Parts: sequence; C-alpha cells; structure tokens
Amino acid sequence: METVPLAFHPQDRSFNRANALYLAHASSVAYERAPGTAALERLGLQTIAFRSRLTRTRGFLGVCDTHAVLAFRGTDPLTLPNWVTDVVVKLVEHEHYDGRVHHGFSLVLKRSWSRIETILERASEKPLFLTGHSMGGALAVLAGCRIARAGREPEAIYTFGSPRVGDRTFCAGYRLPTYRVVNGLDLVPEMPLASLKRLLPMKANFTGEKIPGRREKVLGGLHKAARKVRCYGHVKTLVYIDRDGHIEIDADIEPWHTHAVTRAIATRGTSFLEGITDHLISNYIRGLEGRPAQKAAKVRRRARTE
Repeated sequence: METVPLAFHPQDRSFNRANALYLAHASSVAYERAPGTAALERLGLQTIAFRSRLTRTRGFLGVCDTHAVLAFRGTDPLTLPNWVTDVVVKLVEHEHYDGRVHHGFSLVLKRSWSRIETILERASEKPLFLTGHSMGGALAVLAGCRIARAGREPEAIYTFGSPRVGDRTFCAGYRLPTYRVVNGLDLVPEMPLASLKRLLPMKANFTGEKIPGRREKVLGGLHKAARKVRCYGHVKTLVYIDRDGHIEIDADIEPWHTHAVTRAIATRGTSFLEGITDHLISNYIRGLEGRPAQKAAKVRRRARTE
C-alpha cells in the first residue's frame, strides 16, 4: 500500500501542530543511516545526506516542489564524540553569533558547515525549514543564525528536546521564528544550567550559628558571585506538550529541577525515569499526535507563580 506523506504548510511561519509533527518525523528520520526511503515515504522529500567523520554529526537536506527541510540528528549515546560535544559547556564568542555560544555545538557545526553550505545551494529558491532533536535542535538554531547572516532567513525552526545553546546576550539578540518544543518531564532542555543562582537557597534558614548574620553574609556573597558567572538561556518560543498531549504555546513552566526531589519521592523515582523517556523523539511524535503518555507519573510541571 502506498504511503501518503504527512501534511505540511510551508507558507505558515507561526506555530502549526501539523508542521511540528512533520518536522518531528524529519528529526526522527535524521537518526537513520540511509534516510532517503523514510523521508520520501513519510515526508515526500528527496534527500541529500551529510555526515562528518570527525564529529560523527549527520543529517540531511530534504527537498520537494514546495519547500526544503534541513534536519540534524541528535546525540547518539553509543558514539563517544557526541557525548564529549554535549559535555563541553564552555561559552565562546564567534563571529557568526551575537553573545556567546556553547563551544562544543559551535565547533561541531563549524566542522560540518562547508558540506552543509554546498547542499543548501540545491534548495536556494525554496522556503527553508530547520529542525533537530536533542543536540540536533541546538545545531539547527546555530545553523539558522549562520544562514540568516548569509542573507537567507529560514521560514521557521522547530526543535525538540533541545539543550540550551547560548548565553543571555545570544538569546536577547536572537530573532528567528523558532519553536522550542518540550515534552512532559524531558530533562535535556534544562542543560546546561541557566543560572548558578538557581542552585542557591533564597534565605539562610539555619539554626545554632555562633556568629549572628554570618551565614546570611556568606549566602549573599555566593549570590553575588553567581550573578557574575555567564550562564545559558533559551531562545523563544517555548511550546510545551503536557502529559495528555495538550499543547501550550509561549508556555511559562517551572524548571525541571524545581520540585525534582519532591516528585521523585511521590512517584517512587518514576519522574526521574520520565525525564529520560520523555526525551525520546518517538514520545515527542506521540505527544504531537495528541496521544497521552503511555505511563504517566501523575505529576506535571506547573505554571510559574513568581
């Protein structure tokens, strides 16, 4: 039986659930060693694959009559170089970006860029969409910046479970139409840390101190030092998928770790496991299809109250 490609609306730059599902499938296809057949059957795209032997980064450019998709593969847990890339969290300045960006991600993209530039010429006249899951989402954001600076702004960028990419200056200057999709309790979007300040208590609730006010002074000094450390931020717009497959656009939810211990106790550790399973691209696809999570921990991220 012939497969009918998923629906896609290339003229829509706003968030579109059908487009999100289509691009989530593109991000899934990017994990395959030979993406051509799956991309044609699921998405109606003719593909040109790219791969860096040095960094093991890979993805594809998919092209059809109406649009083009540049998809990056996410982290392969069996490939050590990818894990090293994720771990190198130093922020560095680079001519292609405002502010500072993740050193590992920017280096990976730099080493693949000549190949990506070459294949993008095959789709120079078509609306271009960028996408990626996990580390692939971070690469899609950085690639969008490079492409825009070369004079061709992407129509939209959809990322799924992407970690943070740059510092607050980078995020403040970022203007590309981007939809950062986060599923349930996925913990990867909470890395690297947004702020050291979040790890410190707001008040020194200690008893029995010998010198009154000493611990408040120490805590104040730690908060002051934490504010000076350059930390990561997230680009807009957050799109949150809850446990029932409901979507909230421009969501404002609590960070994953805010009640992590309380949730873990209440769910006997299930919430920690779901922080991993909710990160799977298959579960992003499931959420975008509107299907409830298979095993709910009966605990949800809550809206901020601050």
